[in-house]
Amino acid sequence: MNNTQTIGIKVPVGHITANSRWTGSNLVTILQASIPVQFESSTSAIDFYPSCNTGVVYISEAEIVEGCAFKRKVARLRKASKVHGIVVVEKTVSCSQYFPEIQKFCVSDLGLDLIPVNTQAEAAGFLVQLVYVTSRLDRNPFQKQLPLPKRDPAVLAALTSCPGLGKAKATALLEKFPSIHVICQATQQELAAVLGKASALKLYNFFHSPT
Repeated sequence: MNNTQTIGIKVPVGHITANSRWTGSNLVTILQASIPVQFESSTSAIDFYPSCNTGVVYISEAEIVEGCAFKRKVARLRKASKVHGIVVVEKTVSCSQYFPEIQKFCVSDLGLDLIPVNTQAEAAGFLVQLVYVTSRLDRNPFQKQLPLPKRDPAVLAALTSCPGLGKAKATALLEKFPSIHVICQATQQELAAVLGKASALKLYNFFHSPT
């Protein structure tokens, strides 16, 4: 049985599948400007499928402030069969004090990838890049292979908002690393090879520091 059958979600190459609760949202509107979005109706905790075997849960600022309900949502993602789980969380000034708890729960306790974003526009840019990367790396020879995407202005703008990055350094990063997700997973030494030690330290701490 393949991964699509296991989780019951079919995602065409180059598309993203969103849970129907996101219909009409600002995030989906931004996504639709770059890639085709299809919807699925279910009670699944997963908000977005960039591919048939990748599931993304989005934790909003409101959910963080509200309390621990997000933990049940993330725990259901962890239990999803045959899905590589990624948690995208809004990390804003008003909710940054909650980030250490979220980081510990998602990364240390459950072993999930955690991607902090400042806005839904930044989240959309990450999801677009994730769609391109998962499509390009798909090993199924019968699926359409997509060309490398043009650099998304939303992703570039998101990176330039990070500490230690201007447009030139953000552009250099995107030439070396294919997505924000990959940049988040890079070591300080890998970042320093592109940015220099000082800027690499600022960026690494931004992605990995609890505050």
